[in-house]
Amino acid sequence: MAGRCVGVLLRRSCSGTAAPLAAEAKPKPGFWERMKEKKMVVWTKSLLRDYKEACKDIVVGAKEQPGKAALYLSLLAGVGVCSSHAPSEDSFHSSVLEASASLLLLSPWTRSGTSDGHVQRLLHLRNQGRLRHLDLLVLSLVYEAPYDPDCDLYNTQCPHLQPRMVDFPRRVLDIGFLGDWWILRNKMRDFDINEDEFSHLPPGMRTISHNQLHSQENERLYERKFKAVTMPEDLQ
Repeated sequence: MAGRCVGVLLRRSCSGTAAPLAAEAKPKPGFWERMKEKKMVVWTKSLLRDYKEACKDIVVGAKEQPGKAALYLSLLAGVGVCSSHAPSEDSFHSSVLEASASLLLLSPWTRSGTSDGHVQRLLHLRNQGRLRHLDLLVLSLVYEAPYDPDCDLYNTQCPHLQPRMVDFPRRVLDIGFLGDWWILRNKMRDFDINEDEFSHLPPGMRTISHNQLHSQENERLYERKFKAVTMPEDLQ
């Protein structure tokens, strides 16, 4: 009986020591093996696989329809160029100040009333903090806000008194596209010509066309004045 108990204890002790040895003999997975099983790694691999398949489809489609692919590529390039040349808010303020400086070099009787009125309005809104800039990727907008952003009046906080989106086109002051502000540029055209000086003239004489300035008749009369004066034979 005693010998049987001793045998059982020896077998248990041997089996208990063999299990840890077997467990220690199994190699642990490395860092990269553990990373492959992470959910983030699996999701990234599936995402890259989807992108790879999409790129293959794009290449195959471009080979089958080169005209359509060229159109899409040109549109994408155009959007990129317009986006890179969309003027910023600082560019608009600089343009307004340059326009104001150009008008200040002229006397009030010489500068254009349209140009001066538009620039003075922009400067007035700028001093009140009511100019807002909106970046639309391919172009920029500058519009008029009803109040300064730091104003805490009740009208600025009440949602029922805010400007409506229907009235937004009326509040647009300028459009920035391809590095230029087009409304300001249009208003500053002929800024050194006072239209009021010609208001008393008939409507047909208030404007002069390009043909009237560069006509063949004007050139003929200009060359004629350099010719020698000749008298008719009956007067000699």
